[in-house]
Amino acid sequence: MTGSLQIKRDKYYAVLSWYEGEKRKQKWIATGLAVKGNKRRAENILRQEIEKMRLLQGRNLTGEDQLFLPFMAQWLEEVEGHSIRNTTLEQYKAVFRNVIEPCPLFHNVTLKGLTPGHIQGLYNQEIKRGVSADTVRKYHTNIHKCLQYAVQLDIIDRNPSDRVVLPKKQRRQSGTVYSAEELQELMEFFQGDVLETVIRLTATYGLRRSEVLGLRWDAVGFEKGTISICHTAVSSKEGVIYADTTKTRSSCRTLPLTKTMKAYLQEVQAKQREEKEFLGAAYVDSGYVCVTPDGKPITPNAMSMHFRRMMAKSGLPPLRFHDLRHSVATLLHGAGRDIQDIQGWLGHSDISTTANIYSHFLYSAKRDMADSIESALAGKRDSAVC
Repeated sequence: MTGSLQIKRDKYYAVLSWYEGEKRKQKWIATGLAVKGNKRRAENILRQEIEKMRLLQGRNLTGEDQLFLPFMAQWLEEVEGHSIRNTTLEQYKAVFRNVIEPCPLFHNVTLKGLTPGHIQGLYNQEIKRGVSADTVRKYHTNIHKCLQYAVQLDIIDRNPSDRVVLPKKQRRQSGTVYSAEELQELMEFFQGDVLETVIRLTATYGLRRSEVLGLRWDAVGFEKGTISICHTAVSSKEGVIYADTTKTRSSCRTLPLTKTMKAYLQEVQAKQREEKEFLGAAYVDSGYVCVTPDGKPITPNAMSMHFRRMMAKSGLPPLRFHDLRHSVATLLHGAGRDIQDIQGWLGHSDISTTANIYSHFLYSAKRDMADSIESALAGKRDSAVC
């Protein structure tokens, strides 16, 4: 197995070459990378593709005798598992175990025998069961990637999942959005609660749950006046996974430490030192900002449950924790910040993600522009009359 980088239409392609008996085979794989400035990234993709091919070549798999379900399980473990985060891999495996593997339509079906009807049957079954269209489309993403890999290895000639009918994407339901006054009331309500710091940080920076619970003291730059979002805490089957990576590369960001937040976090840090001195060996010096009184990091599931219980007692409008993130985005827009500024603040990898989620206030901005045009044109007409 050998490989090289080739250029076609100013894009890099990973070209794999190998022999089956005396017959030489070759496979071109699009990297999607432009030539300029991307050679190192293209070389990494080439190495990954060579490794993937070698891995499955060693299995001597053929479409005639390879069953779909074992192939997908192997693909998740040995191929996909090397290119995605552990928490994401665990979610994919859970979908495979709980949805795809138990489906009778796939039992004893080989890759060669798998048809669009098998796959469509699963999707139709899940929609009837009440599963959302967006969730079914996520199932499809993994099944399609797995089968495309089988095509890439020449195990099957074409991807049967290309010919299924997917349910239409659902319009994103906008949750509750708090005003600045309501956010202030919320922070006052949680004052003295174990989630006080969580709420203060999230209502200021619009952090994801994983980001606020993964925030460490070494990411808070008191002298520089910065706060770096570069650690996460995510629930998993085995417990909580603490990682020095964020959801995407763009999610890792550095934001200004406001004067109010700087003073508040210094108080929190001083209080944690007092608790450590008081509890002695019983205190867990975890290094995390959002902790319980004995220093242990607050876990994602415990945080969500406690938040829901507290909100039920608050008397405030119903609010999901993630709605705090939307509230911050709406406040930034109201303060005159454009969609690109909001994208950077929230850590979205693609501006279209920000635009899709916050289309409600983007439309209001268009309405303002329409009013501006109308006023301008009306002014021209009035001056013409004069």
